[in-house]
Amino acid sequence: MGATERVLQFIKYKGVTKYKFCKELGFSNKFLDNSSNMGTDKACKILRYYSEINPGWLLTGEGEMLKNSVILEAPSVKEAIDYKEKYYKALENNQDLNKDNRLLYKENISLRSEIDNLQKVLLDNNLGTNDMNRSVG
Repeated sequence: MGATERVLQFIKYKGVTKYKFCKELGFSNKFLDNSSNMGTDKACKILRYYSEINPGWLLTGEGEMLKNSVILEAPSVKEAIDYKEKYYKALENNQDLNKDNRLLYKENISLRSEIDNLQKVLLDNNLGTNDMNRSVG
């Protein structure tokens, strides 16, 4: 595989069109159709624009396509099922917590109302006691 084919592989990896790739770099549209040597000027321009490309890979085909590339593997079916089960358990737990939260909120409102009523009764009783003390004295 030559350098031009590796460029095509990179373009496919990036998900850009050949047209867009050539336009961004100022190359002719036919640049990638010609599988001959691309030349050092074009290779340097590609490496400057796409700094994530491993120069050794582009020029010789050796090594990984990307610098410091980390190959991520897709999770296995079992792992995906485990994640799904954990997600649904967390979702159910979240719904239970929301329900508990609503109940506690209602109880809080009720208790605040009861406190207000008791404070009024206490205040009324204190006022009544003061009035009785004045009339006796």
